[in-house]
Amino acid sequence: MLIPEILNPVVAEIVRGGQDESADEYVPLLFDIAEDAQREHQYFRLLTTLPICGIIVCGSRIAAEELVAAVEKQKTPIVVLNRSVRHPNVSCLIVDFESATYRAVGHLLNLNHTRIAYLAGPTQSDASQARQRGVEAALRDAGLALRPEWRPISFPNVDGGFQSMSALLALPANERPTAVVAYNDLMALGALHAIRAHRLRVPEDISVIGVDDIAMAAHSNPPLTTIAQPKYRMGRLAMQTLRRMIGGQPPPEEGYTLMESPLIVRESTAHAPNGSHR
Repeated sequence: MLIPEILNPVVAEIVRGGQDESADEYVPLLFDIAEDAQREHQYFRLLTTLPICGIIVCGSRIAAEELVAAVEKQKTPIVVLNRSVRHPNVSCLIVDFESATYRAVGHLLNLNHTRIAYLAGPTQSDASQARQRGVEAALRDAGLALRPEWRPISFPNVDGGFQSMSALLALPANERPTAVVAYNDLMALGALHAIRAHRLRVPEDISVIGVDDIAMAAHSNPPLTTIAQPKYRMGRLAMQTLRRMIGGQPPPEEGYTLMESPLIVRESTAHAPNGSHR
């Protein structure tokens, strides 16, 4: 399993699912790239030279052409998570993040928010681009736009969320957003901290939505509204799919399996403050 960061709670749940599914038959080897693109390429090239049965690639930024070339050269089945790669020996498990963030923004629009920001994560990944497309599409359909200053980019962890939210709060009060969708829950938790540090309240002053529904999201202050990603089930399904492919079964006919992503409404979102509509 090639993973982006074992300390990320989303990745940890995916790994646990894969391990639980493979316990009786295979021994998973974890290659943690620690969000390092160069290390990712080194590990992937190493994996393609080892006598392994198959590869699960989680959240990779490796070019689709490189993945396909490895499959064709080594004949090793690959399951890719949250990427779309067209090849008969590659299976993809995908959460429709574009639809997910579209629905998240729709929830905020229904609460009369019109000044909505997006805390962006890494811009290179397919999942990141899909999340931003969903935000932009929902705003566009409502006759609004994602202003450049309302799309700060940072590392997708708590510190990154704190920094991005602090940049938004440094804007004049009448130029600040009243609601924020974060790239993931970790950034959303950092945003909650930044808002409190600026002596503002969630959700009375600013509403916050995350993505992933990690375990601590339900226990943050306030509990975080978020898009749920079926992390553990995705790990199990990835291993089930890989086992079938190792046994000679082809991946799904369309090449991918779409996973559900429900919106979990908790206490970090509320109606826009009075006088904030512009």
